[in-house]
Amino acid sequence: MHTGSEFAQQLSSGLSLRGRRWNAGAPVPVLALHGWLDNANSFAPMAAHLPDAIDLIALDHCGHGLSDHRPPGNWYQLVDFAYEAGAVARLQGWQHYHLLGHSLGGASACLLAAACPQRITSLSLIEGLGPLAGKANQSAVRLQQAWLGLDADLSSKLRTHDSPESASHARLSQTRMQPESVRLLTERGLQQTGDGWQWRSDPRLRIASAVRMTETEILHILQAIACPVVQIMPDPPSALMPLSVMQRRSASVQHYTEHSLPGYHHLHMDSPEPCADRIFNFILKHA
Repeated sequence: MHTGSEFAQQLSSGLSLRGRRWNAGAPVPVLALHGWLDNANSFAPMAAHLPDAIDLIALDHCGHGLSDHRPPGNWYQLVDFAYEAGAVARLQGWQHYHLLGHSLGGASACLLAAACPQRITSLSLIEGLGPLAGKANQSAVRLQQAWLGLDADLSSKLRTHDSPESASHARLSQTRMQPESVRLLTERGLQQTGDGWQWRSDPRLRIASAVRMTETEILHILQAIACPVVQIMPDPPSALMPLSVMQRRSASVQHYTEHSLPGYHHLHMDSPEPCADRIFNFILKHA
């Protein structure tokens, strides 16, 4: 089993992104991007099944885990997550590399793969084929909601938990996943305060996105992905995206393969071995 180590990379913006790295220096570089309000530990269960050839960096997105938060007056947009992930790969000297993304991380990985098709060798997704779409006639309302959120004092709304166990129970009440999977997220995602425990994630992550692409725009983005793509879907599928939308999106990808595994939205944490088997073999096949 490969032992993970802490990873840190400062960007030209001055922001420092943290994460975890397994098998540093191996010949097949893989950049892993986690889901909304998760952190780099979400890939730790899969890393227990990591092949010797793979160098795996799992980032904490900005505002998540141990990574820096954005300065005051800024919010979080998917395209920024994608750009920052690509910047980390460039600063590592990776000319070509593989992407692995779950949920929000899969959506940002799709943007990165479309923006830099010459650099991305393969794309592995866990229920993350593109971002959530917005309707054109809701654009003004979305802007208004985002403005109000950015002006609000969100720090006063941070919930304080008596213990890490209390925070885990709260997360389990909102997300269907195994208790051990939640424990991994709390290990990296919680910080102790004077009154108890709070999540480290920036409360601005909960602000409504100021801009969302329409479904037509997303389909054009997916059509620009040149590398082979594999998608792992939970069975039963979650309510994150209607089946008809997922089918339309998958049909727009040039080289697309899909598997389903029993489980829920965090199946890569709850059932890591079969997920790792399909994804890591796919990566090595296209290395």
